[in-house]
Amino acid sequence: MRACDSLSRQRREFVRYGVLLALVMVRNCAAGLAYWPQLDDYIQCHNYAAGFTFSQLQAVVGVLASRPLAGMADYYLWSPLFDRMILGVALMSLLYVADIWMGEKLLGRYFSLGPVFPVVMALFPLGVEGTYWISASTRIICGLFFACLAGLAFGAWLDTGKPGWALAFPGLMLLPFGFYEQSAVLAMTLVLGMALLEGRRRWKRGLLAFWSFPAVGIYFAVTGALSNGGVYGSRGQLFLPNAPGYWSDFLPNILGQIRQVFGPGGWATLSRGFLRGLVLIARERMALWTVLAAALCLLYGWLAVRREKGEEHHRTALALLTGLLLAAAPLSIFLILANPWFSCRGAVTSFLGLALAADTLVSLLWRSLPGKKAGPAAFSAVLALTFCVAGTSEIRDYRDTWEADQQAARAVLAVLDRDFPTAEGRKDLRVGVLGMEASFLPEQNFRWHEHIHGCTESSWAFTGLLVCLNGGEGLPSVTPLPTDPIYRQWNAAVNDPRGFDVLYYYRDGALCRIYLEEETEELRVTDGQGQTLGIIREEQGVGRFLPA
Repeated sequence: MRACDSLSRQRREFVRYGVLLALVMVRNCAAGLAYWPQLDDYIQCHNYAAGFTFSQLQAVVGVLASRPLAGMADYYLWSPLFDRMILGVALMSLLYVADIWMGEKLLGRYFSLGPVFPVVMALFPLGVEGTYWISASTRIICGLFFACLAGLAFGAWLDTGKPGWALAFPGLMLLPFGFYEQSAVLAMTLVLGMALLEGRRRWKRGLLAFWSFPAVGIYFAVTGALSNGGVYGSRGQLFLPNAPGYWSDFLPNILGQIRQVFGPGGWATLSRGFLRGLVLIARERMALWTVLAAALCLLYGWLAVRREKGEEHHRTALALLTGLLLAAAPLSIFLILANPWFSCRGAVTSFLGLALAADTLVSLLWRSLPGKKAGPAAFSAVLALTFCVAGTSEIRDYRDTWEADQQAARAVLAVLDRDFPTAEGRKDLRVGVLGMEASFLPEQNFRWHEHIHGCTESSWAFTGLLVCLNGGEGLPSVTPLPTDPIYRQWNAAVNDPRGFDVLYYYRDGALCRIYLEEETEELRVTDGQGQTLGIIREEQGVGRFLPA
């Protein structure tokens, strides 16, 4: 009888996580059964494999010098799927749900977890960038997978003391480093925390957790040996607390970015994303999508009500503290990386801790309310639907950004073919395209760094897209020039319009050739036939285009 009950319980858990996977995919397909490539996708998941052998790629950019397993996966796994990348999205969604299941098993050893935990971790709208965008998700989700797998192996060693688990754990512990540094820090925090939570009971077995520290040294030794000074070699550069300016400039800067992402960013992607999602659903008559999402959320809530609770662990304060530590630990790496840059995707590895804290708070609230089991289950269903609706606006923005990128790139290629039909005519040509904005979205939930930015944001990204579309044959140097500002002091040498051989103006999906006329304190922009299109004015080293 116990075996039958155990099998039935396992089946219900399998169905519950199947529903969660379906919800993730429904959200990810809110703009259709397709994936919309962005920024690095064209370079990492297409151009590298199309233009180089892997050994050539390593020699040119040093792809193994940072996140080497992710670089190898880009070349051998994701590039062959480039034209069918929705399969990659499905695989990453499956892997992410597996991450959540493993995370629940690990934390469930010490804390009572309810139905809110998987929902927050899987569907919180702030995580769309890190779990949908292929160039990010293939690093973050894979890193989380091996971090949790290492945690499970360590837990099995704690429980059984079998040498096989002791041998498996050190190898698994190295794998998160190969995908994402934050995931590696999370893995270290998990196993060290597990050893601490076991207390005196298994302290000798818990000492194996200290393998985490030699694992760091091994990773840096391997990647250092594989570094050849290429682009990837600079990613691991550190800026330590003893460096000049660390405490006065660097630390306040990066902490401010982290606060901005988790505070205004988390709120905007949820609240504004939800309102925009409702408008999108009504405007585009997404009745089938709405019915499917609502049905899955109701099914998830129903399964949560029927779920049998395991052993109760009333450790509210400890659970909240652990959640905060698990959320904060993966962020610590940004406090010493030389490039002070925190994006929305950097928040995802903190979701394990945030989900634990959120679930604990919801359970605490319902202890003094009727419906201790049905209440959190119903709340999780409503929360899942709210998150899905908010996520639709993020996915639609990715789709619209892809369309804007394609339109801009094809317009540029058509004009170059018309004005410079021969490869010789394009040789060593520097082309500037005024009016290429980082984003052409009329509105967005949260504007931050490169969050849902188009390839039009930079020369490297736009060149990557152009190479993907035409193979790079006879392609001149093309630099997108936004209007406000065109350049600042740090990039004036590259973006100053006077430094280009040919200039175009991009407006309403089309390009026209433009010319500059020097005046006393400004540059007049004309179409060469007497019509003024605007002026370029520089103030305090910042150049701006003012349309006529």
